[in-house]
Amino acid sequence: MKRLLALPFFLILMTLPLHGATISFLVIETGLWEDAKANEYSSLWENSLMEVFFEEGHIVSNSPVLRLAEKSDKEFPDEATGEFSGAVEGGVDYFILAMLDFPATAGGKIRKPGDISLRLYKTRPYEFLYEERYAGRNNNNMNDEFVRVKQTVRRLLPYLKG
Repeated sequence: MKRLLALPFFLILMTLPLHGATISFLVIETGLWEDAKANEYSSLWENSLMEVFFEEGHIVSNSPVLRLAEKSDKEFPDEATGEFSGAVEGGVDYFILAMLDFPATAGGKIRKPGDISLRLYKTRPYEFLYEERYAGRNNNNMNDEFVRVKQTVRRLLPYLKG
């Protein structure tokens, strides 16, 4: 008798739609010299993107950080098209570009990004959905910065259609 009652329950669970999307992202650094070591702010943005979307039940993947000599004038930099194409071929629903622009400083010190943009794209069909701008601050506490970055990343969530 218990098995007969459990059967409809499991059938109902199996027919409920899953709301998790597949999301891939790419962090692009501009303004850093080519042979500079990895920047902790790039890792901060990678970790924030991964954590926020994973916590929301999405399947998340990322590409290695891409370092460009200068900021691109295009909405979607040519250097990122290979990563985007790979994500589309892999069946990803959404693609996020996190572009961190590091202002020039004398002495080659490790710097904080000044201008940051998050761009959300739908892959099939290709569609630009939303851009969130973030102004870097002179915050020395990385824990506080991590919380602020995660709040910024969460602003992309309502734009995931589905």
